[in-house]
Amino acid sequence: MKKISEIDDKMPKKMSVYSKAEAARARKCATEADRKELEAREEEEQYWREAKGTKSKAAARRAEVRRQADMEEEEIDKAMKKPYKTANRVAVPVTKATEAELRKRRE
Repeated sequence: MKKISEIDDKMPKKMSVYSKAEAARARKCATEADRKELEAREEEEQYWREAKGTKSKAAARRAEVRRQADMEEEEIDKAMKKPYKTANRVAVPVTKATEAELRKRRE
């Protein structure tokens, strides 16, 4: 009886390649590589979107605070420039006049 190792040595090795199987393997590898590349790109884009988002939110917040401060300053300036209605009456001291002084002024 022959040993199995002797039989294996004498049997021809499979040298042919199944073209359909090879093409399927290539498609599978290409699809997997594309998927991994897409995931990596998506993760990177997500990272930059978040980083950009925080910066833009902070910048928007600063701009809003600046705008509010400018509006308040303008309101204060307007209030400072606007004379009070009673200021004219209070600013000039009114001297009391007697009846005799008023008659003299009329004459």
